[in-house]
Amino acid sequence: MPEGATLLSPSAPTPGPSGSGGLRICIHRGAHEIGGSCVELEAHGKRLLLDLGLPLDAEENTQNLLPNTPGLREASADLLGVLFSHAHQDHYGLLKHVRPDLPVAMGAAGRRILEAAAPWVPDATVPAPGPVLVDRRPFAWGPFQITPYLADHSAFDSYAFLIEAGGKR
Repeated sequence: MPEGATLLSPSAPTPGPSGSGGLRICIHRGAHEIGGSCVELEAHGKRLLLDLGLPLDAEENTQNLLPNTPGLREASADLLGVLFSHAHQDHYGLLKHVRPDLPVAMGAAGRRILEAAAPWVPDATVPAPGPVLVDRRPFAWGPFQITPYLADHSAFDSYAFLIEAGGKR
């Protein structure tokens, strides 16, 4: 945990924008299990989700698995979008339950893979446009400075991230 960052409990609804700066982190899922990762970051009253994965032990893919986060199903000016690390269901599998205009940042090749596979994947959802990840090319998304790094993983076009906001990394 970065010094000065605040870890929020995933059991309670995500608080509204604080506007106070700093960096707040809420691990909704993925700290005590493999798969289904979802981490929420908040800085300067803006929020960003890192992955929105389907838990590996889920019997069904239902909207009840979404974290209690404002802006996933209805418009919310403080939720900027979702940053996907890679195109595996345990990192993007709940996308079909969110509003279709929610911006999604991901690698160009990963997006092309999801688009090409959509006709053959049951309940496939093509992500809404958002920032395109390029290895070691930083970009700003609201108050977040994000630097994607290609990662060695079984999913092509996978990324790890350095995320900076509110003076924290």
